[in-house]
Amino acid sequence: MLGVDLDEKQIAQFQRYRELIELRSRQFNLTGHKTWDKIREELFIRSLRVLAPAGGNAPTPEWFTGKRAIDIGTGAGIPGMIMKITLPELQMTLLDSTQKRTIFLGEVANELELKGLEVITGRAEDLGQERGHRESYDIVVARAVARLPELAELTIPFANIGGTVILPKSSGVQDEVVEAAAAAEVLGAAPAITMEVSQPGEAVADDMVYWMKISPTPREFPRRVGIPHQSPLIER
Repeated sequence: MLGVDLDEKQIAQFQRYRELIELRSRQFNLTGHKTWDKIREELFIRSLRVLAPAGGNAPTPEWFTGKRAIDIGTGAGIPGMIMKITLPELQMTLLDSTQKRTIFLGEVANELELKGLEVITGRAEDLGQERGHRESYDIVVARAVARLPELAELTIPFANIGGTVILPKSSGVQDEVVEAAAAAEVLGAAPAITMEVSQPGEAVADDMVYWMKISPTPREFPRRVGIPHQSPLIER
């Protein structure tokens, strides 16, 4: 369906990844999904929707290959680890503020022998100001970690000019898109494109939000840790 064929090594990597999630889930507070069916559907298959060619200007799996990507607030590695296993040539950075989770992700990377994968413990507000990360990524993803006005400030500064921010959100996101329009413009993104993506998988449809970076992010953004959450960039 996605135009991606997994070889035996990738299938084995997914199997071991699942085993590690089940083994470490309680220890590292990785996910609320307890059964293999839920892990497969909600974490693995649903993450692949980021790669789904949804029509229009949405990217296709081939478009991702060889690019540099970052997953903000990755948690158990969702969707960044899924993207990396599926597209091995994708250069992936996984960012999470909780050290227990990044320790787990480092274990996964070693067990699966993944190359071109970087795991960082930190906050997006800090890393987004650092050389080597600020405006350095072709693709920025984040899965349901905040509302769009806050997510705009936590993600757009990482994208290079021409790069794309891809945010899977629950359906009915249009009010958030409108609310975040001013923030996206200030931070250097074109108006959002939203597309409903219901495949692959049987979970409820997601609204995929795409922001393309068209101009540099002003130096003052992202602001200090906590400020984007406490005082998001909303036009008043």
